[in-house]
Amino acid sequence: MKLLHIKVSPDLAGSASRIASAHLVEKLRAQHADLEETVLDLAQHPLPHLDAFTIGAFFTQPDQRDEAQRAAIQTSERLVDQLFACDTLVISSPMWNLGLPSVLKAWFDHITRAGRTFAFTPEGCKVGLVNGKKVYSVVASGSVFAHGPFVQDDQFTPYIRVALEYIGINDVEFIRVDGTHDPVSRATALPHALQSIERLF
Repeated sequence: MKLLHIKVSPDLAGSASRIASAHLVEKLRAQHADLEETVLDLAQHPLPHLDAFTIGAFFTQPDQRDEAQRAAIQTSERLVDQLFACDTLVISSPMWNLGLPSVLKAWFDHITRAGRTFAFTPEGCKVGLVNGKKVYSVVASGSVFAHGPFVQDDQFTPYIRVALEYIGINDVEFIRVDGTHDPVSRATALPHALQSIERLF
């Protein structure tokens, strides 16, 4: 198994999402002795956000790109190749202000590429080109979003699900570390997430 592990939290030591995803990878490694893990740590190595020149290079035909355009899309090309090379993807992230940290959104912007990860049929229908991948999305949030009054405020999990479907990935398992700052749930948020990982295997 080739596993791509995307880590997002800037709290390198105490992050609940990092602790939970590390436990998840341990469980996967116990099942797959040949597991090869590639780590993409967006907190330590943040990606550049897209600019007009890079977007223009995306929409230029490959054989018509000049040297500057090829250099501009080099990061995106590497990330897309990395995604295609993996069998399983683990996305480990906090939820910030109801949604994705910008470094994770930047990753999605780099890998959501017309002609590479999705395409259009002659009839105008969109098809995802990244197939056969399993995704585990570990999300830590200060409030409880899985149930209760804040369910509709969660913009993280719907985005992840739809963005992955857009490129052809439909097998997504969410693991919530829910309510890490809620006085009622903060003591149990991580233990409950670790238990939910145990139940998966």
